[in-house]
Amino acid sequence: MESYQILHLVGYLSLSSVSSVIRGLNPLRTRLAVVGDIKRSGSVVLAATPLLKKEGIKTGSRLFDIPKRKDIHVVNPSMERYIKASNYISSLVLKYVAPEDFHAYSIDELFIDATASLHLFAKTPEELAHKIINEIYRKTRLTATAGIGPNLLLAKVSLDHEAKNSPTGVAYWRYEDIPSKLWSIHPMKDFWGISSATERRLNRLGIHSIKELALSSVEMLRKEFGILGEELHQHANGIDFSRISDVYIPSSRSFGKSQILFRDYTNRKEVELLLLELLDDVCFRLRMHQVVAQTVHLSIGYSKQTGGGFSRQKKMGRASNLSQDIFPYCLTILHTYDSGMPIRSIGISLSNTSIQDEEQMSLFEDIEQRERAYALAKTIDDIRLRYGKNSVLRASSYLEHSTARYRNGLLGGHKA
Repeated sequence: MESYQILHLVGYLSLSSVSSVIRGLNPLRTRLAVVGDIKRSGSVVLAATPLLKKEGIKTGSRLFDIPKRKDIHVVNPSMERYIKASNYISSLVLKYVAPEDFHAYSIDELFIDATASLHLFAKTPEELAHKIINEIYRKTRLTATAGIGPNLLLAKVSLDHEAKNSPTGVAYWRYEDIPSKLWSIHPMKDFWGISSATERRLNRLGIHSIKELALSSVEMLRKEFGILGEELHQHANGIDFSRISDVYIPSSRSFGKSQILFRDYTNRKEVELLLLELLDDVCFRLRMHQVVAQTVHLSIGYSKQTGGGFSRQKKMGRASNLSQDIFPYCLTILHTYDSGMPIRSIGISLSNTSIQDEEQMSLFEDIEQRERAYALAKTIDDIRLRYGKNSVLRASSYLEHSTARYRNGLLGGHKA
């Protein structure tokens, strides 16, 4: 099996680390929590420094769970600084590999394939990892960890199960380490790609460890899980054929946005306004990518007191990226499937996309009127891009129950 030198770097950009550093604090010696909104007692903790985690405050805790002490810092997320830090660190790492050998797994995790460039910077993968980690710390004061392996899977699990707890912050898992390290991961749900539900299904098949999974029948797994069963078997044996340089280009993209509301909404006219505001944002993104969509998907979640909700989609008569065309379909789905319960979350996604220039015009519509509608939308888009999303709003967005102005002040769902 061909072996590659894959480095998986993570931990350099937690919200708590960045929030500490920009305040001149050491993330490893500071008790700091980042919450969605420091003015709301029920706001969720998005990140916490290691010292605060030791006191039981972690991601998902609430603001009211945090002790009111002078040595504990509670702050809003600084998403703009967070994204700038992520981009800067990516630029540092890209000095060591070609762009095609770089993959941003998330805003705070990345993979690099150093097979082709390792010899230019270091004698061993471990030496290269330490070199990159030291440069990140020297230039940002942010601490990184690195997992190394001959493929993406082993690089990922070596970081999750060893590097994060290693004094050096670096771990290297080779194929010969699979029996002693990979197979010792327990419980099975701690292994990448195995959820609690998958673990229960494996248990019903008599499989209770990663080793048993690796030595089990591929045919049995394929019968139970389909193609996923074969992939689970490969991963349990440390096999992963995916490559960073294999770029996947989807034939069709979907664009969506969702929102958890501040309160339960019972007035459906208010809900309709919120849907229209979300749709405006999604259509804006469609136009920025110069595509149109033909399928609308609406998701509604009811209050925690009642539970439930629905998720339905509808194909439109023609593809579009104009709210005025798509909104009637949203209303049709809402009025058809809504049970009338208080609503706490909404989501809209548009899929089945195609290039806007390929849109087919109908013989039964006013072409000039449609062109004027597109020209108006483009003018509004240009103004919002130049002066901000709140520079042009619907009059209804100034109503008390509107959320558009608040959301437009967020970045990545949090305060900028």
